[in-house]
Amino acid sequence: MVKTRTQKVRFHKGDKRPGNKLGQKKLSYTVDMVKEGRKILWHVVEQPTNNVVGKYFFEDDAQDLADFQNKNKVWQVNGGIPRFLWNYVAGSYS
Repeated sequence: MVKTRTQKVRFHKGDKRPGNKLGQKKLSYTVDMVKEGRKILWHVVEQPTNNVVGKYFFEDDAQDLADFQNKNKVWQVNGGIPRFLWNYVAGSYS
């Protein structure tokens, strides 16, 4: 006869259980061309947060940053770059 143990309950009914949402969002970084006044700038944009990570005059510089972030996923565990480190708020490009 096999004895079965009952599992000790760590949570009670109605308790909020910790979710496994850490790093669930798939981050990707894209390079977009934006015209600001008379200048043409290249923005590195974090998806899905639409955060502008950097603004560059040359496309190669912006692409280097986007490639590095896409390869290494530095901010994946945080769900993106934390808001207090943002230089450019999403939607305002001035």
